[in-house]
Amino acid sequence: MKSFLFLSTIVSTIVFAQDKADSISSANSVSSITIQTNIEGARVFVDGDSVGTTPLTFQATPGIHRVKIISPDVASWLSEPVVDSILVEPGAPRRFRYSFAQKILVISSPSEAEVVLGDSVIGTTPLVIRSESASLRLRKNGYEEAPLDSTNMRRGILSTRLKKIWQNEGGESDSPDSEVKRSTLKLYISGAATVLAGATSAYFKVRADNSYSDYVRTGDRAQLSEVNRLDTTAGIALAATQIGLGLFTYFILSE
Repeated sequence: MKSFLFLSTIVSTIVFAQDKADSISSANSVSSITIQTNIEGARVFVDGDSVGTTPLTFQATPGIHRVKIISPDVASWLSEPVVDSILVEPGAPRRFRYSFAQKILVISSPSEAEVVLGDSVIGTTPLVIRSESASLRLRKNGYEEAPLDSTNMRRGILSTRLKKIWQNEGGESDSPDSEVKRSTLKLYISGAATVLAGATSAYFKVRADNSYSDYVRTGDRAQLSEVNRLDTTAGIALAATQIGLGLFTYFILSE
């Protein structure tokens, strides 16, 4: 009986020691991994599982792990995720720092302005560029050249309104007030022509209707010829009305 108890005590001691050794070995096998990003709050995924947001420290088992980091600005299609594969060694803490290569959408009013870097044209607006691109400017015929100011960027979109160059036939500077006056004059002329042509069409149409009534009453063929002539005149005036209305609408929409 004493031999049995002694043997049981030895076995229990061996099992306890083995469990403790396995526990120590397991604790030594994991490594502390720290991930930082240039934009805090980025979500980190390791092997497809979410492990938290940056700055982040977590424990990882030895081996190669796939890391994916998504920018906090998930609503912006210009924000690209960072993807990397990291090697974790037993008991060796590691620190990783990542930067998001942000993109910028450059738009201009009017569009199709050239985006110039140095002396080279890299594209026309709208254009997506890397944020590290510097010394960029916009140019378009008939408009003043404008540098790109990143302080005006909103959610990855940089919008610039180009200023028009006002010139007269002599090449001298012409004021915007003169252009406004010319635009107003075109509106007045086209509007007046539309009203006049419409009134003329209505006048001749009334006369044609009266002549047709006389023809029905008298049967005079001369009255029928007069009806045709007046209808033709009214039709021409109506066409002029439509042309004038089209010009008037065009001038309004082009302002």
